This record gives sequence, structure tokens and C-alpha cells, in this order.
Amino acid sequence: MLSKVLKSNPVQGLVTKRSYLTVCLAAAVMSAPVLADNAASGLVIDEHIEINSQRAERAFPTIDEARSELKKVAGGTNLIEIAKLPARQATLQDALGFEPGIIMQSFFGGNDQPRLNIRGSGMQSNPVNRGIQLLYDGLPINQADGSFIIGFLDVKSAEMVSVYRGANAQRYGGTTLGGAVNLHSQNGTNADPSIRLEYGNDNRLGLSGQTAGQHDDWDYYINASHDSYDGYRNHSTSERNNISANVGLDISNAITNRTYFQWSDNQFDIPFVVPKDRAISAPEEVLGDGNTPLDALLNVYKRDPYRDSSLLRLANKTRFSIDNFQQDFGVFYQDLSDTFTDPLVHNVTESQDVGFEYAASLTGGYLTDYDEFSLSLSGNLSDMNRSYFANSPEDGSKLQKFGDLDLEASNFILALQWQAQLSQNIQLVAAAQGVIANRDISDNKEAGLNQDNSYNNVNPKLGVNYQFSDEIRFFANVSSTNEAPTYWELVSASVSPKNPAMAKVSLNELEAQSSNTIEFGSSGSIGQTQWNIALYRSDIDDELISIVSDFAVNGKTDNYAAGTIHQGIELEWIQGLSESLIASGDYLSSKLVYNYSDFYFSGGEYKGNQIAGVPEHLMQFELRYQTAGGLYIAPSVKWQIDDAAIDHANSQFQDAHVLVGLQVAYQVNKDLRVYLDGQNLTDENYQTSYVIRGYSNPKQPSYLPGFGPSVSLGVNYSF
Repeated sequence: MLSKVLKSNPVQGLVTKRSYLTVCLAAAVMSAPVLADNAASGLVIDEHIEINSQRAERAFPTIDEARSELKKVAGGTNLIEIAKLPARQATLQDALGFEPGIIMQSFFGGNDQPRLNIRGSGMQSNPVNRGIQLLYDGLPINQADGSFIIGFLDVKSAEMVSVYRGANAQRYGGTTLGGAVNLHSQNGTNADPSIRLEYGNDNRLGLSGQTAGQHDDWDYYINASHDSYDGYRNHSTSERNNISANVGLDISNAITNRTYFQWSDNQFDIPFVVPKDRAISAPEEVLGDGNTPLDALLNVYKRDPYRDSSLLRLANKTRFSIDNFQQDFGVFYQDLSDTFTDPLVHNVTESQDVGFEYAASLTGGYLTDYDEFSLSLSGNLSDMNRSYFANSPEDGSKLQKFGDLDLEASNFILALQWQAQLSQNIQLVAAAQGVIANRDISDNKEAGLNQDNSYNNVNPKLGVNYQFSDEIRFFANVSSTNEAPTYWELVSASVSPKNPAMAKVSLNELEAQSSNTIEFGSSGSIGQTQWNIALYRSDIDDELISIVSDFAVNGKTDNYAAGTIHQGIELEWIQGLSESLIASGDYLSSKLVYNYSDFYFSGGEYKGNQIAGVPEHLMQFELRYQTAGGLYIAPSVKWQIDDAAIDHANSQFQDAHVLVGLQVAYQVNKDLRVYLDGQNLTDENYQTSYVIRGYSNPKQPSYLPGFGPSVSLGVNYSF
């Protein structure tokens, strides 16, 4: 019913979601709020700080600079400070899984490939590999075609994560519907030497250690980590090893430089999907554990699907700051090796990527009382070779090579922005982004599979910030994006599970996906109440829709020419509840996050249906109790309110579910912290994710079962 209201009258629908929002807000707004000494309580408070520094900061940006930058964005953003996460920090989901506008869907529960979704970005791709610009310290980790391997992002070495939702990411080269996620590394100016140990169900083991230091004009930081997991399901072990390091140097008062190094090795077994009845009755089992024809055809133990990826990355950034003129210059190189084996195909990729970025900003009273002119020029190139081998149904080995393609991708992006202070309370943001993107394919097997693709466009944006008071801000913007397809979509591999000798590769003729978005919202605080809310509506042309076949592997991507709509609400509400409730100096507060995602087909074959891939209503609620003595207790609930369609025909659904969690942490002294992280403590039987088809039936393997109850214990010691 709610979707029908929105489709018939989007503005009225976005305003009149009282039936859901009233429940959400009532859960967050309880009696007698208080957030009195936030430094003592450790609560995450959205501080409003303006930074106007004329001296180059060796650690750039600082947390205060990041807050100030996000405050200027006339749209939805997030800032996550990793040190304030009370318990486990093993995966990207631990950091981003409780944020407005960000939807994380686990696959296997280890260090694998969770679905990261912002505003419907790339939600059909399997694994998720496009739709968001992923960055380390402002420089992309994506390959130049836009694809990424999400397991390379290690939050344990990060100081903070900043998120720019949608076209708000133009400054960082984001051309996608989802925007950008930027991990800012720890460094010698803000990190202490420490060790961390975590252990949990199914032999989940996390080890990490770091050292850091600073001297008069330079600093250093080194982090090494190991994470392994036997997995809740059969055939779902995973292991990730990571080394991150950086060195900062003050060349002069106005020039500072930082060099970054990263090595990552990430591998995991793939337990694959099962029919829904199997997901419910035997969630730990995989195909091969039963005696059905499907178990014999797609036996996971014999076909041995897995992914093994490694990354070597070097980057360097230099900042020049003179009075009101600041310049940043960055370069990076990365070497990537990836073997992604599904039950039918070995996809083997070797890639070398290089890139650069130049950014400049000039501030002063030129046209209005205060102007900030920004320019950024960035480019990246990838030289990839991707080989395709049929997978043996008997032992998972490579059979014949049926595809061998050289893939060359490049992007050159010029972004301009003017922020103008029109009055004491009103700031105008006008921006434009010019993009030249190429995706070229050369066939090494003389099969004639060659393509030269160019995707050139201009993406404008116009926004306004209205500072109602020192603590309350309203914003609005209109923007556009234009997203080129990746090689995972331009190239399709097809293998029959019964006859792998007939394997073939084909190319898809695809247009870029374009969108026009209107967004408005507010952030701020009144007394002990804080909020962050954004409402958006995107009208999308030629959306890249990927659909897999009967056996959940072979798939094809097409442009949906009849049009699609993505609209929704992204809400965070933090409420202080009580001070000195049980003992002197304790604090009780709550946090609620509600994401409404109404994505539907506006015409064509699936007209009026929901686009499969993301739950329409998702609410998370946490009650936090903290004491002056260092104890933190936070029970939580994650509620997927409605069943979610897994196919575009809306004939099969992921079940609605409620997951109960608990986090407990105790700061023993200034150096030692112990913690517990519990998930799905009520043993809810649910499906965590699924593959997406045009139409599916209950007998097809489509669902990934959710994991049972799990508890992780951890200790962190700083010295």
C-alpha cells in the first residue's frame, strides 16, 4: 500500500510515511532525554566544526576537517569513526552495517563479498562489484572499469570512513548512483601501538597488531592483521591477511607528503545457494549434502567454487597550503590478481591499475561574502587480462580455456564546484562533472570478440544548504549521474552444467545508465535529540539489470529501456534518555536507523513491480547503557519488516525477519578493553541474501541461508 501511494504521488508518499515512521520514532524517542557530557559518555555526537587552517596538516584530512567538509555537502553523507565502534571491527559490515542510507547484506558471514548497497547501486550484480566508488585516502581502489573487490577494504587500519551518497560524491570522481565510500587510514599522528585478539563461533579468529610513532617532521604507521573463519555453513571457510603502512613527512610549513602501502590476500570458499525449503530446513547444508538430482548436478564439494584475490598497492599524496589556496596531488599503482570460481566457470583476472588526482580549492570573498572554488582532475587506467575456463564437475579443476580477453579501461574526470555564501544562513552549491570513459575489449582467441566503447557525459548538480541555527541544517539538491558498465556486464560467460565442452563467451552491447535525482533533508540536534534524514527520488534511464539463469550462475546484463524509479528515506535518530539511571555518571541512550527503499519498474515487461535485490523496509534499533566506570551494554534489533522480492516478476520472496544482537564492552583501564559481540541470539531462521532472476520458482537454487547464533569475544590492548 505504501508503495502504491508513492507511485501515484511521490511527494505526498514521501511525506506521509507516518504508519512506519511513527513506529520508528516512537521507539527512539523515549522519556527524559540527556546526552550531557558526550566526552565522558563516548556517544557519537554530530559536532559542527568549521576548519580554516592555513598550515598544511601532515594527517590530512583530520577528523575535524572531514566533519567540516561533510557539513558543506548539500545532501546525504555519513562519517564513521572506527575508534568509537565499541566491539568487533573485523569486517566492513561491522563498520557500515548500522548507518542511514547504507544497506549491507551478508553472503557467507566471513571475509567474503557482502552486498554493499546505497540507493540501489549495482544491486543486481552477483557478486556486487559496481555502483559505488571505493576509495583509500581519496584515491580509488576500484579498477578503471568501475568494478571492485569489496574484501580488500580493511577497516581495522582505518581512522574513519566518510560516505558521500549519490551524486554528492562528484568531488571524488564518483559517477555512480551509489556515490563513494572513502576509508581514511590511521597514521602516526593519531594511532597508538596496540594488539587485538578476537575469537568466536565456528573458529572465527581475528588477530591484528599495529605500531606507530612520530618525530619532529615525520611519522609512521604499520598494521598487520589476520582473519579466518570456518564458516557456519559447509564449504564456507575464509581467510584474509592484510598489511597496511604509511609514512608522512613535513617538507615545509606549507607542504606535506604521505606515502601508502597495502598488501592484501583474501580467499574464501563459496557454499553457493540452495532452494528455499533447504535454506529453511537445513541452513548449514550445501548442494551435495542431499540425494536429489540438483545435488548431483551442482555438487559443491566436487565443483569447489571459491575466490582467491590478492592486491599490492602503492600510493602517494602531497598537499600544498598557502593562505587561502590549497592543492592536493595524488598518484597510485596497484597490481591485482583474482581467481573467481563459481560452480561452472573459472574467471581468472590479472590487472595493473594506475591513476592520479589533482585537486585545488580557493576561498575568499570574491563574488559573495564567502566563496569556495574547487577543481579536481582525475584519471585512472586498467590493463586487464581475463581468462575463462570451464570448471570440472568431478574435481573443480580447470578444463578448456574458452575465453581470453584483453580489457583496457580508462576514465578522465574534471569536476568543478562553487560554494557561495548567499546570506548568513544560505549557501549555494553549484557543480558539474565532465567524464570521458572508455571500455575496450580485444579477443586473444581470434573469435572476433572485439569492442571499443566510449561513454562521455556531463553531470551537473545544484544544491542549497540552509543553516536554520547553529545546530540545525536543511539541504536540497538536484543532480545527475551517468554510469558506464563494467566488464562483468559487458562480457557474459555461459557454461552448461551437463556439457562444459560447449562453454562460450559473448559480448553485450550496453549503454551507460543515467539518472536524475532530487534530494532534500536535514541534520542537526535539539537538546538531547540528534537526527540525520534524507529523502530522494531518482528517475533512471537504461538501468543496468543483470539476471541469472536457472542454475544461478550464467547471467546476462541488459539496459532496461522502459525506465525505473529509485526513491526512499534514509533516517538516523539518536536520543538521550536518562542520566544517572542506576548509578552516578551513567547514561542511557538509543539509536534508530530506518531505510526505506522503494525501487520499481516504471514501464516495460515488469511495470509496477519492485526491482529485486533490496528489502523495501529495514529498521535497526539499539539501546545503549554506559557507565562512568567504562561499562557499555547495547542490545539491538534488526528488523526486515516485509518479505523482499528475489525476482523481478515478484513471484518469490525472501522472508521478513528479526535479528537480535548484543554488544558488551568494558574499558578496564586506559590501555585495556574487553568486549563481546553477539548476533542472531534468538536463532532466527532466515535468508541473508539471494540471486536475482527475471522469474524464479521454488525448486531453483536461489537463497543463501542466514547464520545461526554467534558470539565473538575480543580484547584490545594499547601501549
